Amino acid sequence: MTLQVKQAATTAQPIENVASGQKLIIYAILVNFLTFGLQAAFGDIAGLVGIVAIIMSLVGMFRLASGLGYSTGAKIGLVILLLVPLVGLITLLVLNSRATKALQGAGYKVGLLGAR
Repeated sequence: MTLQVKQAATTAQPIENVASGQKLIIYAILVNFLTFGLQAAFGDIAGLVGIVAIIMSLVGMFRLASGLGYSTGAKIGLVILLLVPLVGLITLLVLNSRATKALQGAGYKVGLLGAR
C-alpha cells in the first residue's frame, strides 16, 4: 500500500512542476506586455518591471522544463533564448503550449491562466 502511494507521489510531482511553471510563465508573459506599455509611457525606468518578468520566466521555465523532462542542454538553450527580447516571448508562448498539452493529457483542465 505505501509503495503505491510513493509511486503516485513521484509520478504526480513532475506534472505539478509543469502546472506551477506554466502559471509563472503565463504571469511572466502578462508582465512582459505590461512592461512594453509602461516603457512606451514612462521610458526606460519602466524596464525595472521587465526584470521581474525575466525572473518569473526563468523560474517558470526551469520548473516546466524539469517537469517535462528536458535535458540540461535544452534548459541552457532555453535560458539563452529567453534573454533575447522578442524571441524570449515567443519561447514562452511555445513552452506554454507544450505545458497545456501535457497537462490536458494528464487530465487537468487548463484555462486562460493555467491549470486548475
